Amino acid sequence: MKLLKTEAKFEFRLRLVKSAYAIGIKPTAKYFKTTARTVRKWLGRYEKSGVSGLKDQSKRPQYMPNKCSPEFEKRIIELRLNTRNKYGAVRLIERFGITEYGKSCIQRIVKDHGLKRQLKTRKKKRKYLWSTKKLYNAFEKIQVDVKVLTDISNYWPQFINNSKEYPRYEITARCVKTGATFIALMKRNDSINSATFMYVLGAHLKEHGFDLKKITIQTDNGAEFNACGKRRTGHTPFEAMVADYWGMNLNRIPPASPTFNSDVETFHRIVEDEFYCMEQFDSLEDMKKKVYTYMLDFNYLRKNRNKDNQTPWELLQKEYPKLSKNILNLPPVMIDDYQDKGMSALAQMHDFGKTGHTVYAPGVYHLSSSLNQQKISIYYFVHSWASKSYKHD
Repeated sequence: MKLLKTEAKFEFRLRLVKSAYAIGIKPTAKYFKTTARTVRKWLGRYEKSGVSGLKDQSKRPQYMPNKCSPEFEKRIIELRLNTRNKYGAVRLIERFGITEYGKSCIQRIVKDHGLKRQLKTRKKKRKYLWSTKKLYNAFEKIQVDVKVLTDISNYWPQFINNSKEYPRYEITARCVKTGATFIALMKRNDSINSATFMYVLGAHLKEHGFDLKKITIQTDNGAEFNACGKRRTGHTPFEAMVADYWGMNLNRIPPASPTFNSDVETFHRIVEDEFYCMEQFDSLEDMKKKVYTYMLDFNYLRKNRNKDNQTPWELLQKEYPKLSKNILNLPPVMIDDYQDKGMSALAQMHDFGKTGHTVYAPGVYHLSSSLNQQKISIYYFVHSWASKSYKHD
């Protein structure tokens, strides 16, 4: 566990806790090659604080008998400010003959009082991020999140007048490398709606030849995805659709860490500024058409300055020259209209015997509970509706 990165640690601990509930403490310790004491520790923290208890805790001592005096601390602050935050701990010791305390003490004072040097500019950070994202394959990593629409000042009056028809939420999936984005509208923010959206997205990507087992879906710990981490055994409908039905890898970010999902969060800011804060809708059908038009513009025409000034479609073409142009053409729908059919795929999966709680090396679980027997393909309904509502090449 010491070798894991921050986000991998949280995912590893969450899987460890769920496995402990499912198969017991000692079998879990044996499977994860750790000790029963370690399993009990994380199980206890989870039961006490939920998913927040799985984060790293500060190891800072509560009592410091050799802490420097307030007078020395005040002197270091003055020196740091006089040197415009440019002199580090070693330079301050050399230039001003500081002998009372060492380098680590001065570094702590600088950090505690917010006197550290400014970080790299946003432009430099984004260039570094893009050089890293280039190493991904298209759709290798997809971030999924839900946006609340009713807190947008321009949309709120329209929603109030048509609250029975207009959606409250937008669910979004965005590719980390290309920035290609797919969305759907929702009235209710629940796990069945998010599972239905993932069925539509998975079927669309599979139809265009992508190996879904090589795709990683990343989400936060919202109730619509993993029940806020409170489900002890089995999977939520969303987790079952992603991991069990499509065989995708599933990754959760640590609690209260939205920057880990920065790509999809960035799109939520963009779509609010460029679309929801500007458009007026005459009806729900008018809204669907305008959303669909905006998404075509975003995926095919809108250039991203942080990705070498290229569109998502241009980045996809470089990696897959023969890929169908309709790969980014997925009309947004009101997912609630197909919610009763969203579970049919999972029901069919259980018909073929994929039942029983099993732990795999990548942390994939299978549901143990049976589902309603429904055998209507949601993908057929979504695309038959889209073909009647929109005419596109």
